[in-house]
Amino acid sequence: MDKGKILFPFTVIVLGLFYMTVLTPFSAPDESVHFVSAYRLSSQLMGKQAVADESFLANADEDEKERIRRGANVLVREGDDAGGLYTGVGQATYNFVFTEMFSRDRSQEMTVRYEAPVNTNPVVYLPQALGITLARALGLGYIPLVYLGRLFNLLAFTAMAALAAELMPFKKEVIMALSCLPMTLHLAASFSYDAEFIGLSMVLLAWCFHLAYEKKEVTVKDTVLLALLLILLEPGKIAYLPVAGISLLIPSAKFQTKKRYWISVASVLTAMVLAVFLVNRIVLSAWATTTESYVGWSEAAGYTLQDAFQHPYTVFMVYYETIVTQLDYYLVTMLGGFLGNLDPNLTVPPFCLMILWYVLFVSALRREGEPAPVTGGKKLWILILVLLSGFLVLTSMLLGWTPRNLTYITGVQGRYFIPLLPLLLLTLSDKRLTIDLRKSAWYLECFVSIYALIRICSTSCLRY
Repeated sequence: MDKGKILFPFTVIVLGLFYMTVLTPFSAPDESVHFVSAYRLSSQLMGKQAVADESFLANADEDEKERIRRGANVLVREGDDAGGLYTGVGQATYNFVFTEMFSRDRSQEMTVRYEAPVNTNPVVYLPQALGITLARALGLGYIPLVYLGRLFNLLAFTAMAALAAELMPFKKEVIMALSCLPMTLHLAASFSYDAEFIGLSMVLLAWCFHLAYEKKEVTVKDTVLLALLLILLEPGKIAYLPVAGISLLIPSAKFQTKKRYWISVASVLTAMVLAVFLVNRIVLSAWATTTESYVGWSEAAGYTLQDAFQHPYTVFMVYYETIVTQLDYYLVTMLGGFLGNLDPNLTVPPFCLMILWYVLFVSALRREGEPAPVTGGKKLWILILVLLSGFLVLTSMLLGWTPRNLTYITGVQGRYFIPLLPLLLLTLSDKRLTIDLRKSAWYLECFVSIYALIRICSTSCLRY
């Protein structure tokens, strides 16, 4: 067996476990929200009551009623609503985790967590939910339950990354480099559903390239698997909808007949659009019909689609100023800046970020004797897809998170662009540019991840 097939997933798991330990639960962006979403799915899998109903509300205390009024409804064991993990990464959270790591659950009742769950494709919470379910079945306490959910998420991401690297017909190093970025590992070792979206996007990319450049003939089974990947990926993050366009790189000559090719295209497109509509129909309807918007976090009016038609120049300048003022922030937070819940002190040092960009660049370059099938028009098509997806990422936060009193789009983080990064890197592979520094780049990236962990852990231990 190829050592690389074992070394790559082993490295992801080991580094992920370190990140899981150093960056304590609920330190990742929106992790507590993803936790309750996975907990709800866990209850459904176990056949237990997942959300508060009228009968629960009738017997709820004032604190629980207030949480329900604010939109929370996920029922958890009383012990799973404990504090101690919301003060940021530091001595207090480390002490709490180490003290309770092997605790048992002694809850007598169920209560409502204060976070409102995310309503999206439940598949992206399945690994975390399985970990929570196992902990509940074993009667484990709050902390081991949280860590089992995180562990299952890491294992699921590792499996998807390994599968993508196996399927990718060339430039497997791009998949490997992306998987070992500090930000990627941080998300994978948390409850964040971004781990699933990053993993699914890599598998989709690898499967499309496998069909386009390695498989001799595309069968019905291959088409069904492609449709399934798109159904899993696109409804949860409609900003990545243009990424589905990479499937058009599969030549029609790979199908038995032209008729079968067009039937396959129509079937896959219909299945994907239907899934996107069913999951996001309420949001899409609101975007299309709303003439006034309100941004809750700033208590101010927000942008609507009507603004783009009525004041196109003003909206264009918002996008322009966003790129000018925020691009460096996106580049930093895409790789490993501001880990934790955007904590400026828990960050990968600037010189390490430069090394990571070097590693990504080297991973995309062609080595001697390696094919470079992505040429000319295909590169242009990929760049168009990346730009369209990036535009949709910005648009989603313009409509959902940006108040009118700001002149740039807020709420966007670099991690949103990670699924687009491998596509962008593949456009660098060219017959005229040849180099082979893959092994040195791989070890260099692992060094940066370990160094960043040591630095973050040292900073956290100085906190009270």
